[in-house]
Amino acid sequence: ERMKILKMLEERKINSDEAAKLLEAVGKGKGDDLSSRIVESVVDGVSSIVGAIPGTLNNAFSITVTEEKEMKVKKGDCFSLKSVGSAITFDTVDGDTMIIKPSSGIVRTKKENATIGSKIVGGTMDVIYPESLALSIKDAGGTIEGKGGATLSLKQVGGSTRLSFDKIDDVTIDSKGGSLTLYLGDCDVSFDISAPHGEITFDVSAEFSEKSNDCVKGTIKNGKGTLVIRSFSGDVSVLPLKRKEKK
Repeated sequence: ERMKILKMLEERKINSDEAAKLLEAVGKGKGDDLSSRIVESVVDGVSSIVGAIPGTLNNAFSITVTEEKEMKVKKGDCFSLKSVGSAITFDTVDGDTMIIKPSSGIVRTKKENATIGSKIVGGTMDVIYPESLALSIKDAGGTIEGKGGATLSLKQVGGSTRLSFDKIDDVTIDSKGGSLTLYLGDCDVSFDISAPHGEITFDVSAEFSEKSNDCVKGTIKNGKGTLVIRSFSGDVSVLPLKRKEKK
């Protein structure tokens, strides 16, 4: 019954408000089960219910799972996040403990082997992690903010990203239709940034091999790490970290 409701919403036979009422009617007392199935359907792309539109998500789903999770991180572990229409804040911590703190939305988190996987639909969540932990993020229509890790892979469709970096080893960002703002601290990195349908603002001291409105390449210091950004239709800003701290 639940999946039929989601299918009807996907096919636009009912609107989001009607779907919410139907889901509430069949889901009473079984919120956890329903939440998991909605997360799997939406985030994994089995259904195109919302088309990555946050407003639709907020209207369609009224169930909230806000269980905080704390996990030990080992060398070689990674964190994989899939987010649709959500606001995620990242921060780093010393030690080997990762904390995931959702405050709204539909969330599912589990660890399998060396991967900590988290999926969130239409909510807000704080992620506190050891800076050595590799991050893999796929986001549609949401916001990503806070402290970026030295090793990071981000794929973004719509939405916006604002991350600061004290260190970059390997950071790759692929953005389609979203805005990107990166604040760099004392980073030693080579960079390759393109935004064919947007503009690039690069305001960090560097040696440039190429610099135009839509393509910037060069190095900061010795170019030890790697920063690659491909933004299809959004603007990219790379600014000094001290500018963010003054705000």
